[in-house]
Amino acid sequence: MRIRVEWAIVAVLMAAGHAHKCLADEYFVKASGKDCVPGLHHQPAGGPFSVFVFCDDAAGSNIGVINTEGAAGPGKIELPPPKTWDKWSPGDRFWQQPQWASDVTSFAWSPDLKSLYVGTSYVYGSGELYKLDLVKRTFSKITPGARSARKSDSDYSVEITGIDPQGGGVSVNVYASDRKSEGRAVTRHVVR
Repeated sequence: MRIRVEWAIVAVLMAAGHAHKCLADEYFVKASGKDCVPGLHHQPAGGPFSVFVFCDDAAGSNIGVINTEGAAGPGKIELPPPKTWDKWSPGDRFWQQPQWASDVTSFAWSPDLKSLYVGTSYVYGSGELYKLDLVKRTFSKITPGARSARKSDSDYSVEITGIDPQGGGVSVNVYASDRKSEGRAVTRHVVR
């Protein structure tokens, strides 16, 4: 009997760990090269948004955000007072900006469903990390590490490697390719 109970505890712990990993995986998508899967990628937890991924081969991976909720509403997103939802409508539900939509390496949904993080490469994109505020339909550039630490003779790419579905920390790798020596360095960061 004791062995059965111990194995049951082990099975529950393994399932919990697997569920946490699967939950984290559904919040995060690799979108470049061989990892690129074209088409609609729905927001987890029944959120109102989706990302359409275009695998454009030599032109990189490009994305657009779509409000796929009926009547382009907020769906399961909890709105703060004054609970205004005026940036999306049935006739205006597709969003794409060249800064964050071009040469995308990866993207991740925030646990509260209000934000989308997008990593880009330098070839056709900006080589930066962006945070898209889906409620306000605005975006901001997030530079992992100090901007002043970036060397002007290097090209940068940011790849999201995961997101903590409880705390919201976004894990990223920043790749610096030196144009002169053709060397490549990687630094790891967690941003919010």
